[in-house]
Amino acid sequence: MMDRQKINTLASKSVANYYAKHLDGYSHLVVMPYAVLSNLRSLREVCLGFAANATRMNHLGIDHMICRSTLSDANKRRKSSFFGSIYRSLYNRYAPVLSDSRSKREVSTKLYVMDFTMISLFSQILRGAGRNPNNGKKKGGIKAHTIIEENIDLPVFVDYTAGIVHDYEMMHRLFELPYGSFIAFDMGYTDYLLWKWLDEAGYRFVCRLKDNAKFKIIEWRKCPEKNIIADQVIEFTYDKYVERPMTEE
Repeated sequence: MMDRQKINTLASKSVANYYAKHLDGYSHLVVMPYAVLSNLRSLREVCLGFAANATRMNHLGIDHMICRSTLSDANKRRKSSFFGSIYRSLYNRYAPVLSDSRSKREVSTKLYVMDFTMISLFSQILRGAGRNPNNGKKKGGIKAHTIIEENIDLPVFVDYTAGIVHDYEMMHRLFELPYGSFIAFDMGYTDYLLWKWLDEAGYRFVCRLKDNAKFKIIEWRKCPEKNIIADQVIEFTYDKYVERPMTEE
């Protein structure tokens, strides 16, 4: 289901095959899903797995053995954006046939859901989120920022950052979605200025208000359904200069 010619074209555009003598972008792409699906946990296991299936490698389009040093260099040099471009091309090609059977009818607007999940690490590879514990030990963490199209249930966009990176820093990715889309996200993405830009750009969004949000009610509207608590037009307010009391810190 992957077009090798298309992958080679993407590799040329991103210079992914620079300094690659044997393990080109396509071969690297074949190796990585094999390692994940086989639950392999080291480069040695990956190379041994391919060696055990040497007679079948030609069916995958690989005509040479995989060496640990070559695979290690490829993981270090080849940028993740190359694999991201491959996923994007596959998504654009197969997304129309992946829609949920409940959403077969054409709709004018699409709903996207944006959220993140925290992945804890056992070593300090990346800085984790939250305060430092009392014992002084804090595990590293990765944040997986994801945007999913609701009727397909597949991510349109995934990005990994250190756990300390704030959620709203990924909000600029919303401008890559189709014009007029609906976007749902949590209150961790609160940024009033960016909300203004989203509204002016033609997007519609749904978000929970923070408990300490300051606003004034401009207009009350009639609720079309009983399940809706209130329908209001509000205006956000904020204090430009805030004086904090001095503390021991």
